[in-house]
Amino acid sequence: MKLIIGLLSICFTIMISYHSAYAVESNTGTINQRFVKIDTFTPDNFTEIYRNEWKIKPTEISGILYFPNGDGPLPAVILYHGSGHPRILEPWFNELVPGLVGAGIATFVLDSYTSRGILGTASDQTKLSKAARLVDAFQALKKLASLPMIDENKIGISGYSFGGIVAMVSADMRLVDAGLADGKKFAAHLPVYPSCQAQFRTLKLTGVPMLFLVGELDDYAPAKYCVAYVERMVRQGYNATIKVYPDAYHSWIINYGISRCNSCLTFGDCGLLYIEDDGHEVALNGKATTRDGWKQYVITLSLSCGKRGVTLRVDQRARQDTLETTINFFSKTLVSQN
Repeated sequence: MKLIIGLLSICFTIMISYHSAYAVESNTGTINQRFVKIDTFTPDNFTEIYRNEWKIKPTEISGILYFPNGDGPLPAVILYHGSGHPRILEPWFNELVPGLVGAGIATFVLDSYTSRGILGTASDQTKLSKAARLVDAFQALKKLASLPMIDENKIGISGYSFGGIVAMVSADMRLVDAGLADGKKFAAHLPVYPSCQAQFRTLKLTGVPMLFLVGELDDYAPAKYCVAYVERMVRQGYNATIKVYPDAYHSWIINYGISRCNSCLTFGDCGLLYIEDDGHEVALNGKATTRDGWKQYVITLSLSCGKRGVTLRVDQRARQDTLETTINFFSKTLVSQN
């Protein structure tokens, strides 16, 4: 049985389906779902955001909001996909969403790709800029905060791979001050196997809790950059922690049935990339910069130090711990906080 509808109360023994084509299922619990459309924009770089010039190339994206029965306002978490289409994360959402909803946390699965006609970006990151993804996340925050059922002060974000980058970078206070969500900020951040190579030259974070989950053997987004970045955050007094899963590779929550992605492009050998105070990202001692545009920046990195071929491998122990850690982290930071 497939249900395609705006607002439903269903039993999780049924497969949920909708026109964005990923689903959530479980054997227990009752859940409500609402299809949500979001107006957003597609800027090229952070400089356009910092200068309040980000409302360009308007488009519409969407997602599904899952929430428990009962009166609000409820805390909420945005789950953001990576370079792969959100369909790929369906088995993961099948387990995580019921767990979060069961803990009293509304959960919004955001989709930046379907309405833009993007199937994925793992082999070509020029298709959608980092800045555009950040705007999408903040527009989702703004939308959720406008709903009476949601507590606007208790909305967290978690993301995977490139979505993890968004979950990390969205803690920048300058993005909040730019008015992407009318001054609202996320209440907690949980990046999962993000690339931490692109770091702010000057840290100016919101100061809310951040927890990084990374894999020791990740050759797509090397853990060493996240470890060093979190150490830097802690030295400057920010509430950031990190958990490194031993022997875990990239995408340990997903069973692709393969161990190598030969077309996936990694910049792991490119060294640190810096987001300057003016918003432009620079690398390779200035040889690559978003001043030349996001597309040219990615192309320059690809030709100079990019490498194709990474390991993608499920790790059941890390997967189970990530499930439990995600629910516990947001229960602590969103539900337990007064």
